[in-house]
Amino acid sequence: MDSAVSAVDDTDRALVHALQLAPRASWERLAPVLGTRPDTLARRWERLTGAGEAWISGLGLRTGTKAPCMAWVEVMCDAGASPAVGAALVADPHSLGLEHTTGGRDLLAFVAVPDLHALYRYLSLRVQRIPGVVGTRSSMVTAVHYAPDRWRLDQLTPAQIGSLTGRSGRSPAPGAAVAPAVTAMTQEDRPLALALAADARRSVASLAREFAMSESTVRRRLSRLETGQSLRYSCAMASGLSGWPVAATLWAEVPEYEVAECAAAAVGLRETRTCMSVSGPWNFMITARLRTVEGLSRYTSELSRRLPGMRITDSAVALHVRKSEAQVLDERGRRTHTVTPDIWADLLPPPDADDPA
Repeated sequence: MDSAVSAVDDTDRALVHALQLAPRASWERLAPVLGTRPDTLARRWERLTGAGEAWISGLGLRTGTKAPCMAWVEVMCDAGASPAVGAALVADPHSLGLEHTTGGRDLLAFVAVPDLHALYRYLSLRVQRIPGVVGTRSSMVTAVHYAPDRWRLDQLTPAQIGSLTGRSGRSPAPGAAVAPAVTAMTQEDRPLALALAADARRSVASLAREFAMSESTVRRRLSRLETGQSLRYSCAMASGLSGWPVAATLWAEVPEYEVAECAAAAVGLRETRTCMSVSGPWNFMITARLRTVEGLSRYTSELSRRLPGMRITDSAVALHVRKSEAQVLDERGRRTHTVTPDIWADLLPPPDADDPA
């Protein structure tokens, strides 16, 4: 048995679940909920993060109060070229997610840039000029109904969940609560948000030293951005260790007047990780975490049963998730490093490519 697999136990998974609910909670706060000592939790987390088996990342991608321009980009490659194309895209700060996948595309990327013109430049001057790329197809994200930072493991009891969140069960379904007013992400806030991309549990003291701020200023800025949903945290575990090793994507057509109802129904399924409205020949995309490849047919059957107005037009299973929420992953889903998600960085074409725009 792989030593990395045998070293991870249910207490580790419970710790990850707790940090998904309360990413920056102190070990002292988490210890009584998990029934262990703060120093034991700290050691476990150090072991997990050191091996790339778990991590907490922060994403703050707004321009002012405006959400980033996001798209799913399907990339078709010459035979044998997808590994090299994938390596080029993994290194891009604008590509937050990337996987080698089954179906009618070689690669599926999730891209974020500040605006529509930046997306045009990224696709035409960057992606389409990578050697080995023979075609792309893009679907703009028009609404996010369920984001990946809301997906949870299932290790904690309802009582433990309630102790950390004040409620039990999964995150509320879309429309279940009034969203707080969006807080602007200023240019001065961006370096602070980007500093949390690799480790969202960085201490206030270390951030204050790095940016020559007082600790009270750092706390105030973080609280403002967190409360206003401009800075969001995501705790994840290597897919091979989480119990949910299979990633799948579904494309679907939904009547526009049923989108909200369909989103709520999809989110009600344990496996659903993201749910988004998109532009293009289909208008709905869902990603899921599954325990087995065979679970995909059961999942799609249940979706169709709950959503008779939805027509699934395509589905794909990830052969290798190379990047997720700016974290670069190995073949077992363990994090190797972070590509800082500076989506405002210059959109540079590949070497030797002219830039006409």
